[in-house]
Amino acid sequence: MIEEILITQLDPRQVKQLDAADKASLSNPGYSVEVYAAILKQSPGCLELRKKLRALQFRIAQSSTKGLSGLLGKVTSAPFMLRGKGDKDPEGLLVKAEDLIAKSPGNVLAHHMLADAASALGMVKTAVFALETIKKIQPKDMKNLKELGNAYIEAGDTESAITVGGEIMKLSPGDGDAEDLMKRASVAVAMNKGKWEQSEDFRTQLKDESEAQSLEQAAKAVTDSKSLEDLIRQTYEKYEKEPENLNHYRQLSDYYQRYGDLENAIAWIQEARKQEAGQADVSLEEKERQLTVEYFDSAIDQWEKAFQESPNDEAVRKSLEESILNKKQYQKNQLESLVQRYPNDYGYRYELGLILFEEEDYDGSLPHFQLAQRNAKVRLDAILHLGRAYSRKNFNDLAIEQFNLLKNEIQVMDERKKDAIYELGCCFESMGNQEGAIEEFKLIYSADISFKDVADKINAFYNQSGA
Repeated sequence: MIEEILITQLDPRQVKQLDAADKASLSNPGYSVEVYAAILKQSPGCLELRKKLRALQFRIAQSSTKGLSGLLGKVTSAPFMLRGKGDKDPEGLLVKAEDLIAKSPGNVLAHHMLADAASALGMVKTAVFALETIKKIQPKDMKNLKELGNAYIEAGDTESAITVGGEIMKLSPGDGDAEDLMKRASVAVAMNKGKWEQSEDFRTQLKDESEAQSLEQAAKAVTDSKSLEDLIRQTYEKYEKEPENLNHYRQLSDYYQRYGDLENAIAWIQEARKQEAGQADVSLEEKERQLTVEYFDSAIDQWEKAFQESPNDEAVRKSLEESILNKKQYQKNQLESLVQRYPNDYGYRYELGLILFEEEDYDGSLPHFQLAQRNAKVRLDAILHLGRAYSRKNFNDLAIEQFNLLKNEIQVMDERKKDAIYELGCCFESMGNQEGAIEEFKLIYSADISFKDVADKINAFYNQSGA
């Protein structure tokens, strides 16, 4: 158990340090956060200090992100966390929760962890504070609202419990849990010789409950997001009963992905991979990789929109470039690891070859494209890029072999065949064989006059011939 105390009850030396940190909070907030966090770790029961720390953490996060910055860091800095109920080390859980909140103040799961740890340690007001913080982040989270109402009752704040109960009933008229919450709150008020009847919100809610419920039901349309929220809750309950069942993890990840919460979608897959049955599951690893790439793409899309709105903003341009670079680096690191662990998965080799090719590392890409031809799904594309890698190295004779192979093997004049013939013509041009080049360009011109600059090449040839 940890006693909850005020700042004035701290060691005088700590109080002096906090005074200095308070004065520096505007000019050097990072320093103030470090001081607050260090003293809170020594005196975790000081709720007043925890509130100071949290307010400053949110202020720094808001000023630094501006809605977009730091998005790419969240995948690695906000790993999945299980709720802390029943944890054998609530004090350690308390520290872990604060560490996670320090990395991402908006991390709802970390605040839940804090609430659970605080409750286990008898820090009822700290638990209330954690749940109140979640309410600010997700004001319509029904499960959190109910937990908050119960926490208010436990803390003796019955008026706040009645207010939260009223909020729940407005969101979900006729909710049995809310009604039970308000009844228990009213009993608690009466036992404390309070007059719960004076709560205008509660009396009005009771009076209008029937009417509100009928109006709500008449106008209510179950949206996709609401349906997904229900599915997430239902699946989470299944997970709590069967934590070893990987299907629950996959399902939760899928629901969060559809909900647009990619962080949680990734987090559930990460947690699934920690389970004994999931450690050797390659499909989970691939799912995490796909979700993370989608996460990066989402960040890039946001920066591109911001850049379109502010094309002269150097900071936005730099952030967009960094986002693109971070995505490429992530993909490269992942694929290098996958190729090393699964050398006979030629699909991974093709993907890695593409990244190396884009980086103009043609020597590095060649062996991957050569081996990737063993995968039927990517064989033709691998041949095309193998030829391109040879041609970029000016190994035109080797490149011509690959492009001719595709030209003869592909029967329909699709985009891939046009690409191969175009590259073939360019190889002839590089070798000074203008007649050979123009014959290839003519094949494309007769099928698709708008393909790349083929029309220009053909026109230039005939104009020169005419001259």
